[in-house]
Amino acid sequence: MLGVISDSHDNIEAIKRVAEAFRARGVRVVAHAGDWVAPFAAKALREAVGPGVRIVGVFGNNEGERLYFSQVASKFGVEILGEAGAFEAAGRRIGIYHGTAPIVVEAMAKSGLFDVVIYGHTHRVDVRREGRTLVVNPGELCGYLTGRRTAAVVDLERLEAEVFEV
Repeated sequence: MLGVISDSHDNIEAIKRVAEAFRARGVRVVAHAGDWVAPFAAKALREAVGPGVRIVGVFGNNEGERLYFSQVASKFGVEILGEAGAFEAAGRRIGIYHGTAPIVVEAMAKSGLFDVVIYGHTHRVDVRREGRTLVVNPGELCGYLTGRRTAAVVDLERLEAEVFEV
């Protein structure tokens, strides 16, 4: 299972709560689509999910000190792929981008390069298919704009996503 979050915006309580939910659902990889904001959010996520879970993420438009953020994240075993990136999990190719430019999200989704495309930025849930590609925006983990703290889990075998409130 793949856990998907975005737009945590330094909400440590929400990070701790989503980690509990991910553990209960058997998540082995967590993808964060950006807007962590401060490096301590990466540290908090690592501590909350524990040492045996892979964490992969990208920058959003609110990470100011990116070099330092990358250094701190790396120290805690959090992989930061930059603005956008790709990784593999359970034999699936996953593209991840914060979502600042919607045309890039659509290009990734329609490219045929990925089984799953993850994005955030809009703070709105979006789960849909573009051909064979599953597109997932888990909404906002922080809950600041919508009043809902949401995250998603993706069954990589079935390529199905479930969005839930934290």
